[in-house]
Amino acid sequence: MKVALVHLATRETPEATLEVALSLLEQAHQQGAEVAVLPELFPSVYRYEEAQKTPWVLSALTQFCKQSGLTVVAGVLEPHQNRYANRAKVIGPEGLRATYTKTHLIPAFNEPAHMTPGQDLVQLELGPFQAGIAICFDLRFPELFRAYALAGVNLFLIPSAWPMSRSYAWELFCKARAAENQAYLVAVNHAEDPFGAASLAVDPLGMELLRIEAEGVGVVELDPGYPARLRQEFPVFPQRRPELYAGLLKSPANK
Repeated sequence: MKVALVHLATRETPEATLEVALSLLEQAHQQGAEVAVLPELFPSVYRYEEAQKTPWVLSALTQFCKQSGLTVVAGVLEPHQNRYANRAKVIGPEGLRATYTKTHLIPAFNEPAHMTPGQDLVQLELGPFQAGIAICFDLRFPELFRAYALAGVNLFLIPSAWPMSRSYAWELFCKARAAENQAYLVAVNHAEDPFGAASLAVDPLGMELLRIEAEGVGVVELDPGYPARLRQEFPVFPQRRPELYAGLLKSPANK
């Protein structure tokens, strides 16, 4: 399956950003991509007043997917219960397929003051893959990705807005989450400051398949049989000792 990474800079308005996004998505479609991933909060970043335009953005993406046959994973900001939600929408040719709400809110961008965290993980079938959705800061929580992997996920899709100043951690986490779970990982970032860490596609061994550092599209072909072969040839999950990790299921106070 071919997956496109759309490394995109957010413009001054959602309208201007959407115009560029649709152009890049068309390039992805022309290159044979079946799935394309856009960054986190791609139309607006943290401009909360622009969340009112999200339905219009999603309508345009839905129309594009219907016409092209492409499935798009798009990070957007939505109003939610007098606050906001940081969400990843999975839109296919048939319309909206899934919505993941960011479960771990990052204090560095003041998300907890404005946003409501999600309560559910989202797993869905994308072509020959079982995909699990996460957003940016979620990468710092390996439990989330292990829960997905134990449920059969073999492809992680992660819209993100990760700062260049912490790009070393970004690359470390992307490769670790892929390798420790023997799954493909596609993490797509913003192209503008203060973000700008490279968008990455990583294989189930943690090896980099594709890196995009400037605004544009990259397409990578993923082998759906590879994660299963690797998990069989080098079995990791059967060696787990869940009885020793019971404390992880609790929420200890900060010390």
